[in-house]
Amino acid sequence: MRKLLNEASTWLFVRLGFVGPIDTARISENLYAIKTGVVNFYIYRKGDDAIALDSGVGDANIRQQLDALSIDPNNVSSVFLSHSDFDHVGGLNVFHNAAVYLSSDEEQMITRKRARKFGVFHNKRIQQPYTLLNDGDEISIGSIKVKAIATPGHTPGSMSYLIDDSNLFVGDTFTLRNGKIRPVARILNMDRKSLDNSIRKLANFENVQLAITAHRGYTDDFYEASASWR
Repeated sequence: MRKLLNEASTWLFVRLGFVGPIDTARISENLYAIKTGVVNFYIYRKGDDAIALDSGVGDANIRQQLDALSIDPNNVSSVFLSHSDFDHVGGLNVFHNAAVYLSSDEEQMITRKRARKFGVFHNKRIQQPYTLLNDGDEISIGSIKVKAIATPGHTPGSMSYLIDDSNLFVGDTFTLRNGKIRPVARILNMDRKSLDNSIRKLANFENVQLAITAHRGYTDDFYEASASWR
């Protein structure tokens, strides 16, 4: 039943234009997009250090896409999860050497304390050890600086990450349509009021060079894209 529901919702949102991942490619000096189905995850690499932002879904396809970019998943030291929905955590097995990070407020979603949909469907447990993060936590992974930003609404523990003070990865906190920030489809969000507040919070960040979504690519004009939310 879960699989059928996920497939049906995926088909619907593709048809409605709510999702449109970009192709696997290098998109900046340090950032790589990996397309897995209707979702992108990202690799940020600087020197000998590499982290993943989410993990996509579908192990074989992930490995194929990474190989096309000459990225060895064994060299990815950390995976930072925006939230625990299946299309964002499904590829964790590929990064079996990596430390896993997620929001402390998201843990309830993988321990069956809170349902994802209809009070019945729950996100799966994460089998690998993980470290919990709180809003404002900062971590250094070698030469890479990661700041955790709580952005609840899509799920209660949705988290965005500011990488090296200039690359903002938002997961499903917002989408992009015609170059403008929009919330993802209402049916997918657990708390729309919190989501709107999270977008407003991000909109006031300065010096963001790239704002990167999980389903609708990225923008290099974050100030203009977020103007209506300030």
